[in-house]
Amino acid sequence: MNYNNTLTDYEMIGFGAKANLSDGHAYQNLSVSQQRIVSRLSEIWQESEQQTIPDSEQHYLERFARLIASPGLLSVAGYSMLPTASNSIDLVGAYLKSKGSRVLLTHPTFDNLALLLRRRGVEPQPISEVEIQDKNFREIRLAEADVLFLVNPNNPTGTNLTKKEFSEVVQSCVQLGVTIIIDASFRLFYMQTWDSYQVLQDADASYIVFEDTGKVFPSQDMKVSILAYSADCRDALRELYNEVYLCVSKFSVAVLGEFFEDALDCGLDSSVHKLVASRRAQLRAALGEAIVEPVAKSSQISVEWLSLAPTGLSDTEVVGDLFNCGVGVLPGRGFFWNQSGEPPFTQNFRVSLMKPQLEFDQGVEILKAYFSKVL
Repeated sequence: MNYNNTLTDYEMIGFGAKANLSDGHAYQNLSVSQQRIVSRLSEIWQESEQQTIPDSEQHYLERFARLIASPGLLSVAGYSMLPTASNSIDLVGAYLKSKGSRVLLTHPTFDNLALLLRRRGVEPQPISEVEIQDKNFREIRLAEADVLFLVNPNNPTGTNLTKKEFSEVVQSCVQLGVTIIIDASFRLFYMQTWDSYQVLQDADASYIVFEDTGKVFPSQDMKVSILAYSADCRDALRELYNEVYLCVSKFSVAVLGEFFEDALDCGLDSSVHKLVASRRAQLRAALGEAIVEPVAKSSQISVEWLSLAPTGLSDTEVVGDLFNCGVGVLPGRGFFWNQSGEPPFTQNFRVSLMKPQLEFDQGVEILKAYFSKVL
């Protein structure tokens, strides 16, 4: 195992494990109502063929806006549909390069954000969750930047800003002339009680937000990412989009829209949140609360951020051992994308919770047996 691998490399390696708890994609078992969607795929195909691209995209936007309780999404200055959130990041990277932007990026967070930006010629600088939430720290850092690239909720810690905190961050950006870019890929794991798009528009912010569906719905990696933006970003983003993409699949848009409707009917709490909470409780009961990273104690996202500090072992050592035992997990060092692989950035690992029940159970048993020996 090459310990210089990216996190995505480790996810690829995890595909070969008996119990793959490495990637954060949603592979949990279909619910009864979701199975009914799958049984209607031929019908959905026929229905999607009758729609125009603009109509299908508008319908998708409306369904997603209802799901996240954010009518403000329907009044954004512009939006584009992309096949995946990674495509959205790449497009944003091309936009930032064209502007020569100085970028602050959440740290720690999944390394593909920094990797994709760097591939586009943008060198992000780290900003910690503490700095983002503290007004004095935040404004000192923002004074030397053009863009704040915020991951909220953050992967892997699960940190999620309240409406008050989010509004204060947006106001700081507006006052200092900084564009705010938000990776909202994990937003559906928190109850939607306020409209982030409306906050951005009310503040007259310069913003780009991208959404994801692949973390929540077990759709065999069928995904569509919404990229929404303010008027000042619109023309350049649309030009870049048109150079690469024409549209996304109407069928994908229609199928995922059905998953949205199902989640609205059943309630996200019933269909998603309770499952995640149950899996997290199962994992913590098996391993013990001592190895849960303190910053992630209140996390509600579909991954668990764990600490190896009590064991004295490094992340790559543990990941290698666990793979040999039959379970795939991610080493923590890759999330510290601006640091070398030295302590204290080697003392975490991440476990995905949204896997088929039998596979998850098997993975938890392997983890329990391993840590019972090393703790």
